[in-house]
Amino acid sequence: MLERVAFVSIFKQGYGGGEGRAAHELARRFADDYDTALIVPGDKAGLVFDGTRLKVLQLRKVGKGNACVPQLSQENIRLLFGFLDEYEPDIVHAHDPALTGLLAQIWAKMRAKPFVHTSHILPGRIMDFGVKEVANIPEGFLADAFTHDYMNSFYRNCDAIIALNQPMVDRFRQYGYTGRMFVIPNGRNLEQYSPCRNADLGTKDILLTYIGFISRRKNQSFLIEALGHLPPRYRLQIVGVPLNPAFLDQLKRTVHQAGLDDRVDFPGEISHKEIPALLERTHVLVSASKMEVQSLVVIEALASGTPVVGLANETMDELVDDSVGCRLSKETTPEAFARSIERVCALSQAEYDRLCENARRRVETMDWSVVVGRTSEAYGKILEDAASFQPDQNRLSKIIDLVPSHPVRNFLHRWAADTGEGGKGVRSVPIRTWVFTSLSVALSMAVQLDRSRRAVLLRRKHKGSTGKLTAPDGGLKGES
Repeated sequence: MLERVAFVSIFKQGYGGGEGRAAHELARRFADDYDTALIVPGDKAGLVFDGTRLKVLQLRKVGKGNACVPQLSQENIRLLFGFLDEYEPDIVHAHDPALTGLLAQIWAKMRAKPFVHTSHILPGRIMDFGVKEVANIPEGFLADAFTHDYMNSFYRNCDAIIALNQPMVDRFRQYGYTGRMFVIPNGRNLEQYSPCRNADLGTKDILLTYIGFISRRKNQSFLIEALGHLPPRYRLQIVGVPLNPAFLDQLKRTVHQAGLDDRVDFPGEISHKEIPALLERTHVLVSASKMEVQSLVVIEALASGTPVVGLANETMDELVDDSVGCRLSKETTPEAFARSIERVCALSQAEYDRLCENARRRVETMDWSVVVGRTSEAYGKILEDAASFQPDQNRLSKIIDLVPSHPVRNFLHRWAADTGEGGKGVRSVPIRTWVFTSLSVALSMAVQLDRSRRAVLLRRKHKGSTGKLTAPDGGLKGES
């Protein structure tokens, strides 16, 4: 019987785009009906009580903004394992396949607790979903063979994987995963978007909107080029913050060179509470993203009655067709993309309104109330099997010696010894998992050192130009 659930996310509240938002919101919704804990990075380590039933365990972080990650230190690992030992969750549910998510998986394996993972990235593509741009990691820093082995190890140690849609199930099966899977989408508070009125096609300007991170994967340069093929009444606003500021500078140069300065706006970040009003003014939500497992903003746009025009990806294949907008192949040219936008906006108001109503119906089963119910049902099925687990004792000394960090290695030795002497069951943890734990530590340190190196260079540069030594502001905050 399900009583306690521990959710794990490597993102602070308000960061990490759709993945971070979904993890935090799911945990808070679960806390309405179950004893629920959420483990996240924070400025200070320890339990945080925010007046709700949710227990929030913060692990000390490194980095800032969207480059903020939990520090894999002896202190944090002791706090994480100690909390889980005391809390004794029935299910551990991680939204990330690295860092804290990997350590939580190890704890679950050793304590004979079911471990569930919701995948927000394509199998084997962990580095392509913003990591390289946020941390400024050069191409070739991590080989495909390494990431393939890493993800294979993580997936094999999951008791179940939650896929956001059927295309993701197909991807996992093609990747070679043979374990248990459930299809459960991201949830949204649909009541927040249902009051939105349909846009008026008779307005002076036709507003096209993109909302989300500004990054190469999201492909905003394609949208800018498409705008150049549209009449002057069409305007484009690109809402969000860059994963790497250099890419935003490049986009602004592209806009200027194309003579579109008065038709493209970069308003920056907006709060989530402002999104419904923005969508109400939007005639078409546009997306040219090359990879998109299940975009929250596409769900929000459809829920608000805003037609969507975009290039094919996992989200578009699932949710968008001619009845709610237009889904185009990845090979579509910017000019053809522009023609599709024009066709939608050339509809009569009555035809456009029908498109808007179809959009609302398309996502009506994605309310959080439905998603929480389906998730708890999946937990129940997993726990039926978990009752038959037969823990076994396992000597971990040689495995733990693979961890390069001396303080972490010593702590894990003590923790494994205490586990064996304390009478609690220990499940076998594969050697490969411990190897990847040590590599996660190394990657975390590499990201931190790279950020520190760049900060020092910027301070030196700033001191040379002004005579004063000041620290640069590296904060970034993301949208869906």
